[in-house]
Amino acid sequence: MPKHNRAVPSLNALRTFECAARLLSFTAAATQLHVSQAAVSRQVRALEGALGRPLFQRLHRRVELNAAGRALASELARAFDAIDRAVVNAGAGGARVLKISVEPAFAARWLAPRLPGFVSAHEDIELEIDSSPLLRELGGEADVAIRYLEQGRRQRGRHAEKLVAVHGFPVIAPSLLRRCGPLKSPKSLLQLTLLREDDGHYWREWFVAAGVGPVAIRRHLGLSDQALVLQAAIDGQGVALGDELMAGEDLRSGRLVRLFDAEARYGAYWLLRSPGRNGRAAQRTFCDWLRRELRAYQAPLRGPAP
Repeated sequence: MPKHNRAVPSLNALRTFECAARLLSFTAAATQLHVSQAAVSRQVRALEGALGRPLFQRLHRRVELNAAGRALASELARAFDAIDRAVVNAGAGGARVLKISVEPAFAARWLAPRLPGFVSAHEDIELEIDSSPLLRELGGEADVAIRYLEQGRRQRGRHAEKLVAVHGFPVIAPSLLRRCGPLKSPKSLLQLTLLREDDGHYWREWFVAAGVGPVAIRRHLGLSDQALVLQAAIDGQGVALGDELMAGEDLRSGRLVRLFDAEARYGAYWLLRSPGRNGRAAQRTFCDWLRRELRAYQAPLRGPAP
């Protein structure tokens, strides 16, 4: 067996460094590891002393990894993930539980139909889906969250990722379109019942984008979320605002038809991940799958103008 002349840094020092590197904060690492900030600083300095080189740039009130720190952090992340997997696989059943918080419409209309494919491909990961409009605490109540933010807002932090932008346009059931006859201009939609999930500002923004300008909406029906709005449109109760993600399957199947080319930019869906180590390998597996599914799904959906 080969002998090593140089002492290997302690596992505690490596774990502390990996946590501080991942969070880019000695204070946040101390909170996650349940130790003092001074203890984190001592462990990092001990590691730097053992390696004979600095790993962080200490700036005013923050730290950044240098090239050596980034390389070591990347290798340690993979190593600790491998340890996580080994421990889980050695446990009873080998199942990893991943808690996901998803907005109701996204869960019902896009995510749920695709989950059987994930479950069959990853039998060692047990999913718990919370389809609530409330954002659960990441790291405690949820490991991953998928949330919608309106135009102009963005989720801050290195564990937040923009998934897909939402561009809205009117959709209608073919049966209702046959009953009401040709709709020759965007303004003609004001003759129909406009289905909404908000106070009507999404529709007002679309009419502005369509060149109609500010309008007074007289005929409308309010519902609690977009899934109900789109179902009401499929049932022929009125015209809804849809987008390629939420209404895509209905447009492909012909249950809904797109009206006009004009669309309004409303916001985006974001992927939020817990910064903690628990379940990180399962978290990465799910997020990679989610990105692949979105890339495969996204394609321009253009229906003929009426």
